[in-house]
Amino acid sequence: MAKQRQARIAPASAPARVPFYQSDGMEGAVNGAGLHFGSEVREPWDYEPRSPFALDDDGYLTSDSMGQNNRHAGRMLAYGPAMKARYCDRGFVGVDLFMPYVKGSPGKVLAPDLLVALDAERNEDRNSYKLWEEPAPEFVLEDLSPGNWRKDAVDKRVLYRRLGVPEYWMFDETGRRLRDDSGARLGVTLVGYRLCKGEYERIGANDSNRLPSEALKLELCVRDGLVRFYDPATAEYLPTFDESQAQAKAQAQRALAAEQRAEAEALRAESEAERARAERAKAAAAMARVAALEAELRAKRGLD
Repeated sequence: MAKQRQARIAPASAPARVPFYQSDGMEGAVNGAGLHFGSEVREPWDYEPRSPFALDDDGYLTSDSMGQNNRHAGRMLAYGPAMKARYCDRGFVGVDLFMPYVKGSPGKVLAPDLLVALDAERNEDRNSYKLWEEPAPEFVLEDLSPGNWRKDAVDKRVLYRRLGVPEYWMFDETGRRLRDDSGARLGVTLVGYRLCKGEYERIGANDSNRLPSEALKLELCVRDGLVRFYDPATAEYLPTFDESQAQAKAQAQRALAAEQRAEAEALRAESEAERARAERAKAAAAMARVAALEAELRAKRGLD
């Protein structure tokens, strides 16, 4: 363990699969809930990082080279910014962030694709989310990928329940990997579980065929291959990253068009003002000529 802490970054030449590292014989507990793991005990959900990986000053993972396919990464990019924007002034939203859950056991770590911790301090500088320092997140979403779907669909559900996470959600783009407690396929792409009296109960769809999240006060469904978050208070879906970009671009274009219209109006107003000044000058000149003629006429009459 000491060598890993000194190295900070494992060399790129290290084997692709890094062995599980021990915690110097220490045991830990999460939030005083009595959840203990011995450092020698391997659990089905234990994370095995890929090198090169980085550790913080206490020896806990902050990043590794575990890759994801483009679709998986694209989906996280799609919903992550929307959730961060929604909770920008409350709590913390983590996307693909390491979450160590046993102090003194760096191998006891999760990396949920999306976590929402409404009671946590907002701190975007976090490089991990340590459960002995932070409250358990209210909401966790795992996006099942080919290499880890069994852990997400079966093993992690047990762990998240033991950690006291109120809602655990899973998305499977294939619709073939999600299972019930008996191991039978559910035949769906999205499933959510709510903690009730220490056990997870599956969340049923509402009349709109969406799954309500009590933790987020939102409703979830799958549209065009993406998990979408519907806000019943506004009757609108939270925008995806692409939608937000399109909205920002459209807003910028509208602002530019309004600015151009204002400039055109200002130019027209200036032109009108210039014409008015010219007309006034022309009228003044004409009046001056008339006055001069009248004065000349009076002078001639006086001579007569």
